[in-house]
Amino acid sequence: MLVSKLKDVWKEFTLLSTWIASVAGAFIIPLPSWYATDDNTEFLMKFGVFISTALAGFLILYSLKHKMIRTWMRLSTRFLFMFVGVYATYHFFREAKTLPYIEHDIVIGNELIDDNPFDVFKASHGFLPERKERMLILLGDPEKAWAKDSITSNRVQLILLLFLCYLLSAGFIISFCNLIILYKEKYKIKIEKKII
Repeated sequence: MLVSKLKDVWKEFTLLSTWIASVAGAFIIPLPSWYATDDNTEFLMKFGVFISTALAGFLILYSLKHKMIRTWMRLSTRFLFMFVGVYATYHFFREAKTLPYIEHDIVIGNELIDDNPFDVFKASHGFLPERKERMLILLGDPEKAWAKDSITSNRVQLILLLFLCYLLSAGFIISFCNLIILYKEKYKIKIEKKII
């Protein structure tokens, strides 16, 4: 009786610690540097962390009620494939929508403004530097060359993709840990039946 209660508590403890570790560990995925201070960016980052944490918590509650190995195998596989796809998309967007500047990746826009420094540089020097060196012309300020709306749009897209990565990685880790726990319980029951 006491042993079975301890097993249930241990499972809940394992899943909760996995949840906390997966959400905390998700911050390994790098964010680009935000040049211009934007209140919406700070709000979106905090809101995204909250939503990711809450949705991952609902997955833990779901795991306490549903104990079908097949369901958790499907969920683990789906979360893994979705995470890989979204992370690849995030990586592609990060490369396309940022430029390096002094050890930081700065978010750029899609629309160049009129009389931007790139056109002036090309007219005076006859060439444009490589893509990775273009931010040096702007001294790290993307608003000198790109429309602020397009920079904000790219910033929001990157934040949304990043938090999808957080959510899907947390979902995969939780569902995979639950799958391992269920497999362990299943094979332990089979071994105990053989012994008896």
